[in-house]
Amino acid sequence: MRAKLPHTEGKIDRDGINIHYEVYGEGDHTIVFIPTWSLVHSRAYKAQIPYFSSHFRCVTFDPRGNGKSDRPTAPDAHRLIDYVEDSLAVMDETGTSKAIVFGLSASTLTAAALAAYHPDRIEAVILIGTNTPLAETYEYKMYGQYDLDLDLDSHEGWQKFNRGYWRKNYPDFVDFFSRQIFNDPHSTKQIEDAINWGHETNEEVLIATMDTADPDDLVLDEAAYRRISCPTLVIHGEDDVVAPIEGGRVVSELTGGELVVIPRAGHGPQGRIPAKVNTLMRDFLARHLGTWKPTMKAHKGTAKKALYLSSPIGLGHGRRDLAIAHELRKLHPDLQVD
Repeated sequence: MRAKLPHTEGKIDRDGINIHYEVYGEGDHTIVFIPTWSLVHSRAYKAQIPYFSSHFRCVTFDPRGNGKSDRPTAPDAHRLIDYVEDSLAVMDETGTSKAIVFGLSASTLTAAALAAYHPDRIEAVILIGTNTPLAETYEYKMYGQYDLDLDLDSHEGWQKFNRGYWRKNYPDFVDFFSRQIFNDPHSTKQIEDAINWGHETNEEVLIATMDTADPDDLVLDEAAYRRISCPTLVIHGEDDVVAPIEGGRVVSELTGGELVVIPRAGHGPQGRIPAKVNTLMRDFLARHLGTWKPTMKAHKGTAKKALYLSSPIGLGHGRRDLAIAHELRKLHPDLQVD
């Protein structure tokens, strides 16, 4: 069950590869949520869409490799330029001339490349769990980065981030990696979601994403990041074990962007602590683009007050409770509902 459904959806053909997109809400500004690594799909943003689509036009699409998009297994189908062109094609198809782009983990590379190489199409950039070639990865991830064919009798920990192991025991890798994304305490639901999404693709797709090579004319070096002139927000979890925080620091410095480090957060704070992330995004966009931000109404006199207590299970229940509070205000305009 979804908290909100798209009002428009469809597929585009990108050189024989179908890319599925969805559009939610209306507004003067559009946020394009760029899909991250093919291990997951656009539902990774399910905690952002219901919130922002009430005031923004929101566009999501599944990455080549997962969701309702096709699953190419050729390495030359997973270049950075392919991801950039997918994003531009979705923007064109949905009539989005200019957008705020949201990148998560692997798609922070795509979002940065869009802003650096297509500045006329991008009005702001938001990056979470930043990946960048300008910062070294964690040493324990080197198994996957530089020795994808590592063959051991027993793979432990990050030794599972390895092409050979994916072919031996893909389900165990998905379980392991999902728990690294959400290493925050009490992340049971987020881990469960990530595992389910990971099983919608396969090891050959992931191997193709690791074996790809980018053309020389699309590189993310210091010069490219310095060309990003639009407002940039970089959010990073303090306890991120997938992408080092140094990547976020480097990118924020080169772009002149804002860096927010969330204490005790992991690699996927948009899923684990969405209220915090959504508020940071909302206020950042309001400061730089003059977009929506809620205002507190002052209650004068001795108006009666009601405290409405609820324990919503998910965003759908949260929206229900907000609707109840709105109706209470209509029925009793002299009543302050907190």
